Amino acid sequence: MPMSSFELPRRTVLAGAAAVTVTGLAGCGGPESSASASGTLTAGFDNEPVTLDPALSTAISSDRNVLNLFFDALLRQHADGTFAPALATKWETTDSAVSLTLRKGVTFHDGTACDADAVVANLRRVLDPATRSTKAAALAQVASVEAPDATTVRIALKSPAPLLLTHLAHEPGMIVSPAALKKHGADFGRHPVGTGPFTFAQWRSKVQLTAERNKSYWAKAADGGSLPKLDKVILRFVTEAKVLRAELSTGGVQLVRALPPEEYQQLRGDQRIVVKDGGVRRAYYVALNVTKGPFKDPRVRAAFARAVDRRAIGKAAAGGEFEIAPSFATPKDWFFDGSISPLSHDPAEARRLLKRAGLPGDVPLTLVARRRAPDPTIAELLQSQLADAGFAPKAEVLEFQTQLDRMKNREFDAALLVVDIPRLDPSLSFDPYFTSDGPNNWSGLDDRALDALLEKAADSADKPTRKKAYADAQRRIIANNYWVFLHQAKSPLIHSRRLEGVQLDIDGQWRLAEARLGA
Repeated sequence: MPMSSFELPRRTVLAGAAAVTVTGLAGCGGPESSASASGTLTAGFDNEPVTLDPALSTAISSDRNVLNLFFDALLRQHADGTFAPALATKWETTDSAVSLTLRKGVTFHDGTACDADAVVANLRRVLDPATRSTKAAALAQVASVEAPDATTVRIALKSPAPLLLTHLAHEPGMIVSPAALKKHGADFGRHPVGTGPFTFAQWRSKVQLTAERNKSYWAKAADGGSLPKLDKVILRFVTEAKVLRAELSTGGVQLVRALPPEEYQQLRGDQRIVVKDGGVRRAYYVALNVTKGPFKDPRVRAAFARAVDRRAIGKAAAGGEFEIAPSFATPKDWFFDGSISPLSHDPAEARRLLKRAGLPGDVPLTLVARRRAPDPTIAELLQSQLADAGFAPKAEVLEFQTQLDRMKNREFDAALLVVDIPRLDPSLSFDPYFTSDGPNNWSGLDDRALDALLEKAADSADKPTRKKAYADAQRRIIANNYWVFLHQAKSPLIHSRRLEGVQLDIDGQWRLAEARLGA
């Protein structure tokens, strides 16, 4: 059977063959040239990270924008699923082991060597239960990690791990300085030290983060010139969408992470601004707490699902710039199943379900939402729709960290959230949220049948088997109404026309090593 794009190639991959399609990973060499730098990029960022420790990050839809400034992963992965060298230049894979050959001469920002011992220390740290890494599940099939020599890392597997290279191209494979970890301890997440294109300069909470050009960055541009091309990157933390749009219009920022459609539609006629739809979607959903409160009862969860008018919410929050889908899957995804559909809007049926649950009406619930457009608008609409169906909802609009703390402690009944899709593999969308030990299992799920489906989907290298497992998993999520998926809003790349060379991960997160500012 032909190898699918997510399958581990059971062969040796050479750097030269894999590098021809990726800019900036051609390796070291050539004199460092400050002439290639092109000023300071200021970006408006609506989702300030909690930590810049890749092993502990939880904001899957935004943190990598920032982590990519400071850290390189062992590999890079393209949109078609193929891999290219990064810190590793060559890899050999079998069902029982993965062997990585590391790039020589790479140093961390603190001057220490990024060698095999450093990589082993990083992977063991993620695996160590004491770390409480949010990425540990990605390395669940790893039995041991060793360094036979300074440039070789050998990963022994408990069982075949078809997705391991994908994980090593994301946060689990981002390599941080062991010396900096030892120096900063628990504060490392506020003092990131990696091998990436930019070095950490300053972080002022709720104000801005500043990164400066790594003058000894190992990667080179396609023409052999030095990277990165910017002198400095400043991320300004601004949650008000109208302010971000105004700052972009006036030149205060040259790039924004995301804007709701009502804001970016106002920029379409501005010749100074680029608004380009690259296929990224913002999937809005409501997670229901199944551990306590009204949503322990599946009938009450079904009533919630019946109460929601998804299309009305999409029109109000995203104008015509949205699609309706039953889960994270989009019609373009290989694991999409058109036969899957959520419960339809039916307030009368919602009331009947509440009555059968012994709750004839005015069922109290707390909905937590983030203070960032369009979330408060969606929360207000949900309040109205739920009230019409027999609930007595109370919406609490919170700052992001407060909302995150409430969700981690499961101090909520329903939580309005958003996830950026697609991702390079559906396991990166489903596993963190729906497995019993997932780091973002906000609902408190302990569904072993669902765990088994997601495990089958992640562990198989056979695409039809995976597709069926993901379809069955989605049906189970929807049948039990663990989450109520709302709409998928378009999320274009939005930046000043002066800015060129921004590269994107498949889920739309930035890579700025090639970025430059023109006249």
